Amino acid sequence: MPKRETLHIQNIIQQLGEGLGFISKTEERLHQREHYAPVYDVVWYLDLTKQFRLDGLRRLFVNQPTLFERIRLLPFAGFEIEGASTSSKNQLGNFANLYSGNFLYHFVIVNNDAANGENDTYRRGVKLKRYFAYNSGDKNVFFVDLKHLEQSLEGFKPFYTGIEVPDSDAAARKTFGGETASVPIYEKIRPLLENTGLALLQNYQPWLYDVKYKMAKEAVCGMAREAAGETAFSQMYAGTAYYKNPCDNDISISKKAAEFCYAPKLDVCLGFYAPKAFTAWLSALADALGCGIAHFPILYALKRKLVTTLFVPLIGIEIEAGINKHLNGGIYNLEKNTYAGVVVTGENAQRHVEFYKRELGLKNVTAYCIED
Repeated sequence: MPKRETLHIQNIIQQLGEGLGFISKTEERLHQREHYAPVYDVVWYLDLTKQFRLDGLRRLFVNQPTLFERIRLLPFAGFEIEGASTSSKNQLGNFANLYSGNFLYHFVIVNNDAANGENDTYRRGVKLKRYFAYNSGDKNVFFVDLKHLEQSLEGFKPFYTGIEVPDSDAAARKTFGGETASVPIYEKIRPLLENTGLALLQNYQPWLYDVKYKMAKEAVCGMAREAAGETAFSQMYAGTAYYKNPCDNDISISKKAAEFCYAPKLDVCLGFYAPKAFTAWLSALADALGCGIAHFPILYALKRKLVTTLFVPLIGIEIEAGINKHLNGGIYNLEKNTYAGVVVTGENAQRHVEFYKRELGLKNVTAYCIED
């Protein structure tokens, strides 16, 4: 049974989820109880079967049917709550549990005022969030205090208006960089992808990379004003400057996100916009956090009005003509940039998927072999 302070926050989140149109459950266990299986304080589910025709996609997940079932009733957001004092390792466990839960969005909420006079739960938690994201990847994880939650709800009335989708690309395969081998393979899976109701985007580039570039540029401008002599180092550290030629010391300044970091283009992506009500609440949360948005690219994007909608890359597809290292890179990109990924090939690529699943923990990717 949760402590009284935790139960208070849990009730707020559970009711907020229902108001936003989610299936909102408390004390939820998602994993099989073969070994340790965490119990999540609150989980918000989104039933995608009410709006989208997903059954035609089932064949793509023949080697991992449980991944397809998880898409149907999508674990949209997971919450871990600490209503009073807690140790750093306990908070680290909260992040680890959430990352294990296959959520689209992850939230850790603390109550700094109730930390037994220590009043340091929030400060330490921010450090832990940064530490965990640095080592495990930033997977839409948010760390906030009860005060931020309460401020985000002041004057906010939860609502739900359904799910919207952007316009789809043309159905015919749009190749990139002169590549054509994917066209005949794409035509074989095209009947499975059409008429789902999901947006079909080709050569999809995840939008958060552009946001992270703008965050780095804003940070560098601030550092440069404070220490003009350290501008070059500051830019290099932030990634906004680079050596184009390793044989000389001429520094180039990045002018776009593609020069700041590698941003993959996925052959095909099926997805939808996050519910407007959820996005509106995140915008209110961004207002409550002030400069704390620096830790959260999505909140930064909403606060700076770089985006007004949040596209959810639900299913990514990489079409591979051969079984090689190029395919391995596709597996990695799918796992890091989509909720569920499928490598489609003319040969059996499942052994590559199983290798990376075992060695790197890339568990949200499967392979589908086109039969002649």
